[in-house]
Amino acid sequence: MIPGFDSRRLLLARLAFRNIRLNWRHSLATMLAIMGGFAAVSLFDGFLLALHEYNEEHYVNKGMVGHVIIEREGAAEHILEDLWGYSLSKEDQSSVVALLDGDQRVEASMRYLLLTGLISNGKTNSLFIGSGLEEENGVKIRGEGWAWNTIAGLPLYRSPNPGLIMGSGLAQRLGCTFDPKVIQNKNGTYLAEERKLDCPGKNFQLSVTTEHSQVNAADLPVSGVTDFQLREFNDKVLVMPLEHAQRLFDTDRISRYVVLLKNPNMIPAFVRDIRARAKERNLPLEAIPWIEHPVASMAKGGLEVMDVFRGLFLSVVAVIAAMSVANSMMKSINERIREIGTFRSFGFRRRDIIWLFSLEGLFLGFFSCLGGIAVTSLLAFVISNLGLTFNAGVLSTPMPLNFSMAFLTWVTTLATLSLITFLASWLVSRKAAQMVVADALRYIA
Repeated sequence: MIPGFDSRRLLLARLAFRNIRLNWRHSLATMLAIMGGFAAVSLFDGFLLALHEYNEEHYVNKGMVGHVIIEREGAAEHILEDLWGYSLSKEDQSSVVALLDGDQRVEASMRYLLLTGLISNGKTNSLFIGSGLEEENGVKIRGEGWAWNTIAGLPLYRSPNPGLIMGSGLAQRLGCTFDPKVIQNKNGTYLAEERKLDCPGKNFQLSVTTEHSQVNAADLPVSGVTDFQLREFNDKVLVMPLEHAQRLFDTDRISRYVVLLKNPNMIPAFVRDIRARAKERNLPLEAIPWIEHPVASMAKGGLEVMDVFRGLFLSVVAVIAAMSVANSMMKSINERIREIGTFRSFGFRRRDIIWLFSLEGLFLGFFSCLGGIAVTSLLAFVISNLGLTFNAGVLSTPMPLNFSMAFLTWVTTLATLSLITFLASWLVSRKAAQMVVADALRYIA
């Protein structure tokens, strides 16, 4: 016997289940309201989860941001103001390597140098921002799905003469011609095949101000064109091999290390460990999770806004569920006053009557949520397989409309709505339970 759960309460639970089963037609509107609310909240959370996964993949893998960024203290806020003052020297880089060496949680790491300067095709000049990176390690961070990261031309690791990877807008501004249509696989990655790319001349000239405040220039070919997702990035950003970038800027410094972990769940512990070991060794280094870094500020801000809407949405659904159940139970109680009187004459206590109707409300909410799970699963599967897309404001290409299975949301929403229906039924049943037995038996609806 379960402590506190005697035979009387078991009988009440059986009676409550029987009443729900026999009187389901009277509760159909309430059940549909709860099912609809549950499905709406679950689909919205499934969309948010898919959006989180989309952003994580496009930042961590495609964008080669990694799970954790290691850089000099203060660099996250000030490196754009002082590129070299907040960069990592050879000594700093050796310290980072020592921190990462032998850590079994690390899948791959990559050195990364921020760039800025002027690019020209001989006729047209344009400002650029970009990065120099180790392409071999970049392929490891991108993974199999995003190893091929160009929509025209070739990725750096496939190019016979690795040079520049440009955003599509910058490439068009400098006279390159290619089919701007992004051909994607079903999972959103690019089709791994070379597409025609024609650019004026063999090389583009890059002019920069070096670490030592001197002007330097270099001619580099274009290997390929990519889509950086954001229109502003496509118009300004380019990528080149790290050795070319360091030679161009006459430096051996880098801006940061990006680290890919074997399991994203390790991020908090990994960051704590790196920070603690850096502090022990008096190293001016900082480890920052990718979502907390300014490079992901747009994604983080958008997701936080969506989370606020989610909370408001759940609140509205909860209120509707409570009102629907309260209205349904009040109607049911008014129709069953004589039944209540009969129960009381058989020896049922007032609290037994309250428990009976409260359990009916609980079962009503619980089974409605189970129906909501079935509706959610069906709708999510159908919509995700229709191949629908939507334009997301500043993004250069449409995003796929997908819904992930938010199992945790299902459990928490089921528990929340079931508790709300239980409490609503408990409140409205208290008055009926206080009636005198004789009055209840004489009651005529």
